[in-house]
Order: sequence, then structure tokens, then C-alpha cells
Amino acid sequence: MTSGTDYHDYFIRDGRHVGRYEEMYQNCPDPWRIEELGLRLDMRAALLLLAGREGLVSRFLDAGAGLGLFSGLVAAQLWQTNPAARGVITDISPTAVARAAVRLADPRLDFLTLDVRSLAANTAFPPGHFDLVVLAQALWGLLDNLDETLAALAALLPAGGLMLVSQHFPGPGRQGYGVEVVASPEDLSTRLGAAGLTLLDTLETNRSTNHHWAALGRRDN
Repeated sequence: MTSGTDYHDYFIRDGRHVGRYEEMYQNCPDPWRIEELGLRLDMRAALLLLAGREGLVSRFLDAGAGLGLFSGLVAAQLWQTNPAARGVITDISPTAVARAAVRLADPRLDFLTLDVRSLAANTAFPPGHFDLVVLAQALWGLLDNLDETLAALAALLPAGGLMLVSQHFPGPGRQGYGVEVVASPEDLSTRLGAAGLTLLDTLETNRSTNHHWAALGRRDN
């Protein structure tokens, strides 16, 4: 078994999803360069989509939060308008969740080890429980049952609830995994629509190179 410090060995290698996330966080201190890069342009773009809507959110879920940097940015922005807003920060890796809990220690936040792909069969949260669901940089780990997962996440929102999606896409001609499921933001938009979400706004950065796409969707019924 691989035990190196290259995150590709645990995530996606040679066009195949490996998905050994707990080992990755144990062996790779900063797999996504969170500590190194901090507040990236794609994070700023996603946060901009929330601007002016913070007052609508009393409870939020970050599904697949990793080390929790973006979770903290979302929480800080929400708290400027609603200091009583509460959040649940989740990831499939217990190590990642533990590190996020240290980073973001706050009584308004709860931390839970959760495989997002299990949400359709999970009763941890009742339907309509959250006003906002965040799905940031988690797409490539969900492709084996993407439609079911998106529908389960949407079901956690009431009518009018929001989903914030932020996702990196490989540059043109560089995608070697999952292209048959989602090859572009347009493909992901279609699947979000099928999950019952209407896109209110989108933002893109660096489409020709290090492409990031952010979208804010609303559940209408």
C-alpha cells in the first residue's frame, strides 16, 4: 500500500479514483495546499455569491469540508449579519474533522465525521434542516453516485434554502477522471437543476488554465 506524501496517491491517480481520504490526511499534512495558499481567488468568488443573503441563514452544513478553512470563512461572513447562526462541519476523514475542530473551535459549530455519499440513507438531519448547504471542492469524490448525493443535499434545504457550490475543473484537455459524468460547469449546472435547484448566480475564474467555478442555487419546492 502507498504511504507517501503525494496526495494523488490517495485521491485520484492515473485516471482512477482512489478515495483513501483518511490515509491522505494522516500522511499529507496539507494535501490541498490550504495552509500555503490560504484565501484563494476561487474562495473569494464563492463568498461573493453569498453577499447580501447572510440574513437568510440560521443553520448551515459544510459537506466534505476537509481541513475547514473555507468553512471558517463562510461562518465568519454569516456571523457578521447573524452572530447566532450555527454550522455543522463534516468530512469523511476523522483526522480532517479533528483538525478542522481545532482550527475553528467555536461553540456555534459542530463537527461530524460523515461520508456525504451516505446522506441519501442517513437520518442524522431531518429534511429542510439547513438554510445553507456548502459543497466546496468535493465533486470528484462523489461521481459514483452524484445525482443521489446532490438530491440528498438539496433535501436538507427548505423551499428557499441555498446551496453554495465551489469547484475546480481541470484545464482544457486535462481531465482524465470523471469526464463521462461531469466535464464542465455546464454539466454540473444540469445535475444541480435535476436535484431541484435553480441557479441564482455563478462566477468563474481562470477558465482557460486553473479553472474554478462557483454557483449559488436555491431550492424552490
